[in-house]
Amino acid sequence: MGMPNPEFTYRPLLQELTTVVNNEGLDPYEAYCWLYEKQTALTLEPETYLSSSITSGGHARNDSLEIREIIARNTRSAQLLADQLAVDGQIQAESAIEPVFVGKTPWNQGQFMEFWLSVIGGFQFTPGFTARDVDNLRSSASRSFAEVDLDVDLMISRETAERRAPEYFKMSGAFARLISGGAEARPIGTLIRMIDTDMSLGSQTERAFARQIGTKVMNICVVKPAQPEDLEEVNQVLARDTARLIRFGATVFDTRNNRVRLGLMEAAA
Repeated sequence: MGMPNPEFTYRPLLQELTTVVNNEGLDPYEAYCWLYEKQTALTLEPETYLSSSITSGGHARNDSLEIREIIARNTRSAQLLADQLAVDGQIQAESAIEPVFVGKTPWNQGQFMEFWLSVIGGFQFTPGFTARDVDNLRSSASRSFAEVDLDVDLMISRETAERRAPEYFKMSGAFARLISGGAEARPIGTLIRMIDTDMSLGSQTERAFARQIGTKVMNICVVKPAQPEDLEEVNQVLARDTARLIRFGATVFDTRNNRVRLGLMEAAA
């Protein structure tokens, strides 16, 4: 018998969002509105954001892989880890948002950050006035970027991570200012650090933003070994995948001998 397969409601929504963005040319704020309206119609309330390195960590440490394979493997690793967290009762699958399920779009990295910071921030729209509210959010963000002197061109350039990092954090600060300034928002309750988040500027920015708006930041830890009779197929797949990542030097928990039950611990500031 295989491991239980939790129903992650947002996975198909984010995959559909990818198609809609590509077909209709939505910008990050229009895409956030699309997701907002979908979750409102389905009475979903996002509670958990699973932050993970997609391109710059995890399997990217394996120099033999091309970027397409890196993305596919990191997506799979994050999915396995999320499945285990749900099975162990640490997250609710129906309210967990996994950014790895948004695929390739025409957006640059700055636009991806605008979208994900909107998601984490949980900006609210007025029924019947969403087009107006989307325009207001877009223009408010633009003004806030100007106030912090954000250099988007540098942010999305091929400069080193050290050179670009300050611009990422300016963007997180700009979005945080919108909320502290009174924007209607219901931020995500918990951000969970998944695989190699310190390797990713995007993940570091998400974490900084979460702390600025009062969202809890959690690390994954092993709370107790599983009993041998509890071990089923997906748990063993996760253990093998995790062992491979650790061998490459990735920052994850250890699942030696396929024996693990996962817990969450609040990350130090």
